[in-house]
Amino acid sequence: MLSKNALKTKNGRLLAFSLLYLSEGIPFGFSAIALATHLRMSGVGLTEIGLFTASLYAPWGLKWAWAPLVDLIEFKRFGSKRTWIAGAQAAMIGTLGIVVFFDYSANIQLLTTLIVIHNIFAATQDVAIDALAIKVLPENERGIANGFMFGSSYLGQAIGGSGALLIAGKFGFALSFPFVLLMLILILFFVTLRLQEPASEVIDKAVSHEGVAREIINTLKQFFKELFQGFFKSGTGPIAGVIFSLLPFGALALGLVLGSALQVDLGMNENQIAKLTMLGTIFAASGCVLGGWISDRVGHRKALGAWYVLTTIPTFFLARQFTGIDGTAGVTIDMFFYVSIAYSFASGLVQGTSTAVFMGLTSPAVAATQFTGYMALHNFVYSYSSLWQGKYADLHGYAKVLFMDGWIAFIPLILLPFLKPRKQSAEST
Repeated sequence: MLSKNALKTKNGRLLAFSLLYLSEGIPFGFSAIALATHLRMSGVGLTEIGLFTASLYAPWGLKWAWAPLVDLIEFKRFGSKRTWIAGAQAAMIGTLGIVVFFDYSANIQLLTTLIVIHNIFAATQDVAIDALAIKVLPENERGIANGFMFGSSYLGQAIGGSGALLIAGKFGFALSFPFVLLMLILILFFVTLRLQEPASEVIDKAVSHEGVAREIINTLKQFFKELFQGFFKSGTGPIAGVIFSLLPFGALALGLVLGSALQVDLGMNENQIAKLTMLGTIFAASGCVLGGWISDRVGHRKALGAWYVLTTIPTFFLARQFTGIDGTAGVTIDMFFYVSIAYSFASGLVQGTSTAVFMGLTSPAVAATQFTGYMALHNFVYSYSSLWQGKYADLHGYAKVLFMDGWIAFIPLILLPFLKPRKQSAEST
């Protein structure tokens, strides 16, 4: 059981945010891995499964649209961010629990609708957790904290995906739902509801019935003022961060559709792909924690630059192994296996450290809106990178895509000197 004073100590903060991110990974892994696998085994078509899978990601790319609500609507009695997190978790439990009561294999449209709603609440929870982290984490803890957070998310996906499939294999898939729901309920009652969020600096004041509209207008004015200051009155970092978030975060090809396609073209079977996925997750999670720990000691921007370069090493190495323009000649399954593991580790190093950098650019007063904006742009990189890499691979083969992907990874390094943490004084202007 989490201590009520957990957010007041370093170890408590690391544990609390790790468990909160675990609650994000569990249902996502269950939906994306276990449930999608079960649907295919039940004879559901690829088109329906494709739509179902797309529904998992859509709310995460659009969460910026409602993120300002987390900043604007405060629940002072129980802690604003804690209330948002607890409410979202309860809604996640409720939407996933409904699925237990109908035949989801025969009602794929209803299942997809519920999963969309479920992920809207999951994305909202993520916004509130990140806003709370920005509020309570000191700068010298952001690297290691984000490392543990994203490592826990990976672990949660393994629990919700692989763990649920193991339960299904022994006791039937129907029991995998109670397994996942139990995990979420335990985190809600023994972690989230026990948090004591630091008191807000906003002073409560009585508002007459006639003054409600004026109070809303004043709140909105203050919000937009803080947002403007957060981006334009806090030094070069926040604006440079917008451009930086739109650029690739290291070499990406081996972690996107190109890496998945290579697995198939090399002739890897399902067991080999499953093993590679599991080990890749473990190494990525380890990279998250180690990268964050190192970055807190040497500086977040310095470490991030080094991690970006490290992602290019396995990328360039594999690119040089291809002996022909088309196909996979020159690359073996064993070679690809170890290169992928190395890449997963380097990618994990980037994950925790890059998030710490963006937290340093964000104003706590509008944390949900500003930080979510950075992350939404960051997620957009996956989209356009997958698009150009797929088309370029069809035209020129794997090797040229990998070489280009590796060289492009050096472009964002130009902006690193400008990603200075926001000026603290801007909040009081």
